[in-house]
Amino acid sequence: MIFNTLYFLIVIILQILNNIECFNFGYVGEAAHYAKCLITECCGDKYIIGDLRRLRSTLDKQLFGQNLAKEVVLNAIRAHWENDFSQKALTLSFHGPPGTGKNYVSRMIVDSLYKEGSKSQYVHHFQGRIQFPKEDQADIYKENIYLWIKGNITKCEKQLFIFDEVDKMPSAVLNGIKPIIDYHDTVEKVDYRKSIFIFLSNTGSSLINDHYISLWKSGKKRRDIKLKDFEKLIAAGAFNEKGGFHHSDTIKSNLIDHYIPFLPLEYDHVRSCIYTEFSLRGVSHFQERDILEVLEGVEWGPSPENLFSKTGCKRLSQKVAMITQKNYAPPLNDEL
Repeated sequence: MIFNTLYFLIVIILQILNNIECFNFGYVGEAAHYAKCLITECCGDKYIIGDLRRLRSTLDKQLFGQNLAKEVVLNAIRAHWENDFSQKALTLSFHGPPGTGKNYVSRMIVDSLYKEGSKSQYVHHFQGRIQFPKEDQADIYKENIYLWIKGNITKCEKQLFIFDEVDKMPSAVLNGIKPIIDYHDTVEKVDYRKSIFIFLSNTGSSLINDHYISLWKSGKKRRDIKLKDFEKLIAAGAFNEKGGFHHSDTIKSNLIDHYIPFLPLEYDHVRSCIYTEFSLRGVSHFQERDILEVLEGVEWGPSPENLFSKTGCKRLSQKVAMITQKNYAPPLNDEL
C-alpha cells in the first residue's frame, strides 16, 4: 500500500515538473528541469555521460582479435562525440561472422555513453526479423521508422540507434532514414547531427573470411591489416547481397561513414574468450582441462586450413557456465 502511494506521488510530481518545463516558465522551468533530472533520466551530461575512457578500457580488456575494429570504433565515436560541429549523424556498419563481437562492441558503446546503458530511453535497438519481418510491408516500415526516429530526436539530440540483423531486413526499409543520416543541418526543423547509428550484419562474412585467408597466405600479419584492406569489399558485398543494404540509397549516396570488418577468430582469441568467461564467474584458478573441455565443442574451418572458430566466441558462455557449476560450485544441500 505504501509503495503504491509513493509510486503514485512520484508520477504526479513528474507530471507537474514536465508541465512546468514544457511551458518554459523562465527560472521556474529550469528549476523544474533540474528537479526532474534528480528523479528520472533526462537529456543532459548527468545521464548521457560519454565516458570514452571507459570505452577504451573495456575494448582493451574484453575484445579479442579485433584490433582494427577497436581502433576505428574508438576514434570514430570520439571524433563525433567531441565535435560540436558535426556535419551529419555518425553511421557505423559492423560486418562479420557470428560470434566475432559485433553485438558485444555495441553493448560496450551503449554502457560507456549512457549511464543507464541499454535501459536508457535514448538507446534504441531494432531487430531485423522481429520489427521488419514482411517484405511487402517495407514502405510502411520505412515511414514508421522515420517518424519514430524524428519523434525521439526531437526530445534529445544525442541518441543511439542500433539496427541488428540488417541482413534479415527488407531491402527498402533503410531508405527511410536516408534524409536523417545525410548532410543536412536540419530535416523538417530537426537536427540529427549529434546522433549515432550502428548497423549490425552478417553480410559479407564469406568475403571477409576469404580475403583474410588470402592476406594470411601472402604473409600479412593480423595486426598489420588496415581498414582499406576491407572497406570497399564490404560495401560492395552489402550493396549486392540480399538484405537491408541491398541496392540501398544509404550506400549509393555514401552515407555510411565506416564499414568495419570483424575478422574471424583464431585459436588464441577463443582461449582468451574462455578465460574471460571463467573470470566473470569468479573462477580465477581454473585448470587447463577446463579450457580443453570447452574447446572440444568448438568447430573450426574452413578446410583445409581450419584457422577459425565457425561460431567465434558465441557459444562459449553456456559451456563455461556448465563447467563452472560442475567443477567449482559448492555441492547442493539435500536437506529440506
